Amino acid sequence: MKTVSTIRRTRLRYWRLIALRVCSIVLDMTVTGFALVSAYMIVLQAGNVAELPRTLMLQIAGFVAISLATYLFFGIHRASWRYVSMPDLVNIAKAVLSAIALYTLTLFLVSRGANVPRSVILLTVMFVIVGWAVPRVAYRLFAEGYFVPIRSLRLPPDTSRHVLILGFTGKAESFIRAWRKSHVKTFKIAGVLESMPISNSGTVQGMKIVGNLETLPKVVAKFRKKGIPVSEIIVAEVSPSRRRLSDIVQTANSLGLKTTRIPDLTEPELIADDKVVEPKPIELRDLLGRPEVENDHSAVAPLIEEKTVLVTGAGGSIGSELILQIATFKPSKLVLVDSSEHNTYLIDQTLRERHPQLDVVTRLLDIRDDIRLDMVFSELRPQVVFHAAALKHVPLVEDNPLEGIKTNVLGTRNTADAAMRYGAEAFVMISTDKAVNPTNVMGATKRLAEAYCQASDLQSRYTRFKTVRFGNVLGSSGSVVPRFQEQIRNGGPVTVTHPKIVRYFMTIPEAVRLVLAASSHVIGANAARGKIMVLDMGEPVRIVDLAERMIQLAGLRPGHDIPIVFTGLRPGEKLYEELFDPSEIQESKSNKGYFIANPRVIDLPLLVRAINRLEHAVAKGDAAMALSLLQEFIPEYKGPAMADSTSLGTTQPVARLK
Repeated sequence: MKTVSTIRRTRLRYWRLIALRVCSIVLDMTVTGFALVSAYMIVLQAGNVAELPRTLMLQIAGFVAISLATYLFFGIHRASWRYVSMPDLVNIAKAVLSAIALYTLTLFLVSRGANVPRSVILLTVMFVIVGWAVPRVAYRLFAEGYFVPIRSLRLPPDTSRHVLILGFTGKAESFIRAWRKSHVKTFKIAGVLESMPISNSGTVQGMKIVGNLETLPKVVAKFRKKGIPVSEIIVAEVSPSRRRLSDIVQTANSLGLKTTRIPDLTEPELIADDKVVEPKPIELRDLLGRPEVENDHSAVAPLIEEKTVLVTGAGGSIGSELILQIATFKPSKLVLVDSSEHNTYLIDQTLRERHPQLDVVTRLLDIRDDIRLDMVFSELRPQVVFHAAALKHVPLVEDNPLEGIKTNVLGTRNTADAAMRYGAEAFVMISTDKAVNPTNVMGATKRLAEAYCQASDLQSRYTRFKTVRFGNVLGSSGSVVPRFQEQIRNGGPVTVTHPKIVRYFMTIPEAVRLVLAASSHVIGANAARGKIMVLDMGEPVRIVDLAERMIQLAGLRPGHDIPIVFTGLRPGEKLYEELFDPSEIQESKSNKGYFIANPRVIDLPLLVRAINRLEHAVAKGDAAMALSLLQEFIPEYKGPAMADSTSLGTTQPVARLK
């Protein structure tokens, strides 16, 4: 319910608007009357009002009445002076011309236009249009700071910065206009750069075009000689390619300039006049060198809509994004399962705020606890299960192999068995590229979990199992991106394990969209049983290039302002990750953003016996026996003593962030 103060503020704004409209009407009608008088005085060369026709007062009353009618008809009173634009001025012209036409017709019908010179009519039209339009335009120009010299804008010396806008575009024009309207200005616009090396003549919203990207060094030097220290470039180009953005960042960084971009000027916080207009940082995903894959989600709805959906690992990076996207497909109930109280609380609150009508059930639960897991499945009977819970940090799992086995292998088995036991329609497991030719415990445990889901898919009569495999995601907890960001904030150094190490990357939202798309297109397809969906990750990216671009996006120079230090590969770490095992049969690429792999499948009874032996070793705390069994079940995994941590895997084309 609205509070009393909110109601009062609403009423106050309403009456303030009414008062402003009344004042506007009174002013414009006064201008209308004076316009007619002025026209008569000029045409008749009258020295005073007494020399004008006696019927003038009657004519004024009639003309004002007719003008008021057309004024209201064309909605001139509803147009905001603050945002007057060309359509508003056109409406003014229409209203005035309509009024003068009706007025002339009336004069002709009453007195056949006697004693009314035609020049009076023409002058009146001009005077009224100018009298209505000029105050509005002047008000807008004043409100947007056009009558205030840019040099006089008050900026604190410690926060003042000078920027250049790159792109002679409509976006640049809109941004400069929004900047002028802002009551608080945290930067000054020094000029505009053309995108192409053409003539530098012209202006945008009064801002002179001072050069282009090729002449940027000369432009910056010229400004600095004038005592104007340019420190930033704001990209206003329309849909620049990622290579183009990368070139701009590199050029600007070589001159010690930070690179940002035009914000979305339709955002509510930028529409208000009292808000600060600030450029947005260029995000790392803008420079990855690969376009995000977009999907038609029409096929996802049948998988989720009006069904009970359960997500394990709900508080994690992938799990939380899965939940938010699943919620848009209107499941009948969405069950959040995670062992982290804090992460679960955060996603629970976010979900309830964004989807207040959704039936949300949250359970603090460790998937290792098969009894507790069984109780949740028995109570809620989920129809679709997304299994995102896992221990994924390679060094930690390497140092704590039993914990990795408990969660990644035994936890997956517990969840898969519960799904089959209580008749779930679909079980989707989130896997990783580290499961291919694994050289670490984490990868080996995920490969064994993949094998269990494959075998279950072949054996289950009702529940369909699908595994979706992909590489690293930008911004996930524990990934290199947050670590690099923290190191850059602390002044460096940025630590990279090896100069040649590369990884596949995609954004979290894109990965989840593809997971949903891949899952929806195979459920119910019997021919696809036992297969693995591999997301199209594009080309791998060098981590050192990633570090350099992140330093540049912070407005700093790699190796100069922020050093990059190579620390050596960690235990179990490979230079190159792979998405397919050489033994896997890779089917042709799908047009939905993923591939289909046909790995070898182990019989489910054999896997059950093997995992039971592994569980027995874990229960005794015998890490050596557990790792030995893991090597036995996953022949590609050689164990920590035998694994070649510098293994290059299969050589892949590498994307340089140029």
